[in-house]
Amino acid sequence: MPPDPASSSPEVVERTAATREATHAKSGLLSALAGVVALLVIGGAALVWSGALDNRPPGDPGDPGAGSEPGAPEPTADLVTSRAAAVTGLLEQRAQAVLARDSDAFLATVDPTSDAFVADQRRLIRRLAEVPLAAWSYRVVGDGPGLTGETAAALPEGSAIVRVRLRYRLEGTATDTDREQHLTVVPRGGRWLLAGDTDARAGGFDTQRDVWDLGPVRVVQGERSLVVGDTRGAGRPAMRRLAGEADLAVEAVDRVWDGDWSRRPVLVLPVSQKDMARLIGSDGEGLAQIAAVTTGAFEDGLSRGDRVVINPGAFGTLGALGRQVVLSHEMTHVATRATGVTPVPIWLSEGFADYVAYDSTSVPTQIVASDVLEDVRDGEGPERLPEGADFDAGEGDIAAAYEGAWLACRMIAERYGERRLVRLYTALNDSAGPGWPEETVEVLGISSQQLVRQWRDYLRETAGQ
Repeated sequence: MPPDPASSSPEVVERTAATREATHAKSGLLSALAGVVALLVIGGAALVWSGALDNRPPGDPGDPGAGSEPGAPEPTADLVTSRAAAVTGLLEQRAQAVLARDSDAFLATVDPTSDAFVADQRRLIRRLAEVPLAAWSYRVVGDGPGLTGETAAALPEGSAIVRVRLRYRLEGTATDTDREQHLTVVPRGGRWLLAGDTDARAGGFDTQRDVWDLGPVRVVQGERSLVVGDTRGAGRPAMRRLAGEADLAVEAVDRVWDGDWSRRPVLVLPVSQKDMARLIGSDGEGLAQIAAVTTGAFEDGLSRGDRVVINPGAFGTLGALGRQVVLSHEMTHVATRATGVTPVPIWLSEGFADYVAYDSTSVPTQIVASDVLEDVRDGEGPERLPEGADFDAGEGDIAAAYEGAWLACRMIAERYGERRLVRLYTALNDSAGPGWPEETVEVLGISSQQLVRQWRDYLRETAGQ
């Protein structure tokens, strides 16, 4: 589950003021050390706003405060109504063309005078032919910012930017994925056509991207996973290996977590860290520390379209054990988000994901938790459980936050039993009440203050103090 927005990192990106996409991140760096695998755990967490429908964004039909985004002109009611109806029909044609793999019908929705956009769309429909799509649809949800400057002058009168919600589902997966798009529509020859998807940037908005928007793609099916990768990066053998590792990560989660989830995760493998940042809506700050992120939208309190986005640079430095730890961590996020309706404290979210990831490994504690234990030995151990800011990869090294969170969860499992650790997570996931202090008393029989004291004592014991 995502952290509370009030305590999330500075990587928060506001796209609309009412929707939420949570991103959990985790990475690691492995090296051989006298026959023992040394693991330096680094990671981060970001909260990204997107087009989820649990709260309607401004301008969404049915929103009492619906209206145009800042900078949009005030069109007449007749124009808005006729344009919306025409664009809706145009987008239905476009969706049918995607599902039918009909490139001619798809390109017939594009303004032929927009040369660069035509070329982009020709590449897009060719790439989509490689993607196993079970569903693909569009919905107009409002007006975008107004066209300005040279762009407005070059287009026919009446041209506008419309906000559109793309919704799709990949074959074999359980839930839909949403993308908010800002599409420029123009009247040509008595009909409306699409002329671009980047003009809203001038007004501070942009179209959300998928990996096929950025480059040619290949899809590899695992027994329990689906990998969509940019062909300019990893080859088919590397993608098959990733799918196999993802299958093992699903099994690792099922050994600990008994909640209901799809058990069919989607992994996205872009060609570069820059492309990863575009896919998750990040400015890229601190991503060098992050090997993978889990991201998806929330609707009615439940997660939809969760996927794991790989950072090819950081992930590529890992050995087999490191890759398995990272993927098991991310699969835990996918699983726990599937049934939760409220955010758990970030120390529990990240610590539990690490608990599952390390559960079946033999990596020594002194290696996994080296940073936080060194802080304890130096008399600089943590006074409180890690909070959102402690996991901000853009602010510096965040290894100690992950390590401290992991040791908190391991301590609970050792002293109260693994089932109670899971029960605590589940209780907080389902809680509509005041939060973890009260649930701690109910599940563990101790107060939150007692838990912190026990954890700090545990850190000292583990550090040999």
